Amino acid sequence: VPVPKPASAASATADAKLYALAELPPDVRAQLPALAVGGSVYSPAAASRIVILNGQVFREGDQPVDGLSVEQIRLKSTVLAFRGYRIELKH
Repeated sequence: VPVPKPASAASATADAKLYALAELPPDVRAQLPALAVGGSVYSPAAASRIVILNGQVFREGDQPVDGLSVEQIRLKSTVLAFRGYRIELKH
């Protein structure tokens, strides 16, 4: 009898949960700098993706401030890494 496999998206994110800003612990949220998304450009080619945060242009791998990095720029959100948390910033 074949055993059904879990959905790949669910299993892929199980140990690397994406948090919304509101889901972060209060102490982590308090340490996160204010972020205003001015826009973004998504492309299938990672090198062509950009996000505008606080009026500055960033690419995947950039660090807008110390301890905060742009992990992935998606079509309608940006994934940031901060103090061990992966945060999805929708735009």
